[in-house]
Amino acid sequence: MKVIAVGVTILLGSVALAACVETRSPVLVDLKQPNDEPLTCEQIATEYKVNTEVATNKISKNKSADGQDILLGLFIWPGLADFKNADGNEGNALLDRNVLLREIAINKNCGILQYPPQPERYS
Repeated sequence: MKVIAVGVTILLGSVALAACVETRSPVLVDLKQPNDEPLTCEQIATEYKVNTEVATNKISKNKSADGQDILLGLFIWPGLADFKNADGNEGNALLDRNVLLREIAINKNCGILQYPPQPERYS
């Protein structure tokens, strides 16, 4: 009888602890940044390429985790599922920043033909 009581206590404690778990909130990159104007064409191209790589990875990671989040939310505990989609939203913010960087590059007569294509936005 004591074993069952201990097991139930551990199970209830685990459920209570899981209820307190909160997924990570997205930390979005600012679209416009104070150091945008003095950027050189090379610096713009470098940031654009890095943003593209990071956004691609974040969006891909978030898309692959969506199915797992649904299963966690439905069958295990809603608190464990990432319904904030932090990686996807962060990836979208980087793509938005790239739109601005591209505009700055065009205004500075930088060559943008070498810029990598952007991934699909997370939705």
